Amino acid sequence: MRNQIGWMLLLSILLLSVPAINAAEQDQSPSKRLILQEGDRIVFIGNTFADQLRLYNYLETLLTAQAPVSKLSFRNLAWSGDTLTLQPRPLNFGSLDDHLTAEKADVIIACFGMNESFAGPSEVKAYREHWEQFLKHLKSKKYNGSTAPRVVILSPIAHENMEPPLPDPADHNQSLAAYTKTMQSVAEEHQLPFVDLYHATSRQMEANPSQKLTHNGIHLNQYGYWAVSQLVADSLLAKEVTSPQLVIDLKSQKIETTNAEVTQQKLKSDQIEFTVKPLLLPIPAPPEGAIADSDLLARQPRLSVKQLPEGNYRLVVGGTVIVTGSASDWDRGIVLLNLPSQVQVADLRSTINRKNELFFYVYRAHNAEYIFGRRTKPFGAVSFPPEMETFDELIQSREKAIQEQARPIEAAKWELIRVD
Repeated sequence: MRNQIGWMLLLSILLLSVPAINAAEQDQSPSKRLILQEGDRIVFIGNTFADQLRLYNYLETLLTAQAPVSKLSFRNLAWSGDTLTLQPRPLNFGSLDDHLTAEKADVIIACFGMNESFAGPSEVKAYREHWEQFLKHLKSKKYNGSTAPRVVILSPIAHENMEPPLPDPADHNQSLAAYTKTMQSVAEEHQLPFVDLYHATSRQMEANPSQKLTHNGIHLNQYGYWAVSQLVADSLLAKEVTSPQLVIDLKSQKIETTNAEVTQQKLKSDQIEFTVKPLLLPIPAPPEGAIADSDLLARQPRLSVKQLPEGNYRLVVGGTVIVTGSASDWDRGIVLLNLPSQVQVADLRSTINRKNELFFYVYRAHNAEYIFGRRTKPFGAVSFPPEMETFDELIQSREKAIQEQARPIEAAKWELIRVD
């Protein structure tokens, strides 16, 4: 346990100079914010970046837990290799329009540009025209049966330098910058929310090279999705996503809180007790072993206690030991990684993962030839309709569980107990 404290404090000290991926740099004028409504169905489309959101699920977890509205639901219709103009599918699979209609899309988060960028800057003009045609098409549709979809554009990430034998990304990054600029221009012209992942990830890669964002230069690893999802959530929610945090000052007898309510407090040097009710679930913890950016790490749940007498103190929450640290550790503040609320957000992410897995089995069925292909009849037509209904029931069951798990846990008693 002490090793955990030392590791977290060392990270905080060594990485203070590393700039976080900052959503404040995004244009947050009202006309360019994503206005979410209760019950919205949010659909991801695009390339590998979007497709693999379903494997890590950090973004969906953040939006589910921290959006100002409830009952959001998500579907991932992305497909590796997709571009705006080329989206090959199996026989009789159905068009993107067909699937957006089936999912009753209210919001579309479009992730393109990485694949197109390999054509080089000479094709930027054509790329802009493709966006204009695509947005015109979406504007003409009412997938939810009543209104045109609200569209969000996400740029590609930067190409990370992975050293030989992988190629030098310099030329490709020039191309990515040009495509990102075009996407931003299109978004501004159409007054659409836009998230510039290229410049944000480029700065992060340069500032913190000891922690790679990708596993091959252009596809994010687990840490990359953890970090980048916070940027995207910041931008789409027009606020910095964060976690409950507390600062206790024994001298002034005050507790400052962020995203939490504190009641029933007793603040004495030999008896520190209070009850905490989180107002929202925390950001999921960083992947195990990651060298997390210090500013992103600072968004995790944290407790600081000022003016503690010398000694070691154990934090107990709801009867469970969380962490032990010295008075100086608590004065600096300790990042808390195993609170009940963090267990809950981990469970929420796990349920989201299972829901997305079930939907993938329907959307990307491995035995598609028997479901909608050339071998549908006679046996596929008999066997698979009821099977698909079963999948729908399982998905709806997970959707219900997600809504329940997204609510903050009940208030719990916190105690800081001197142990020596």
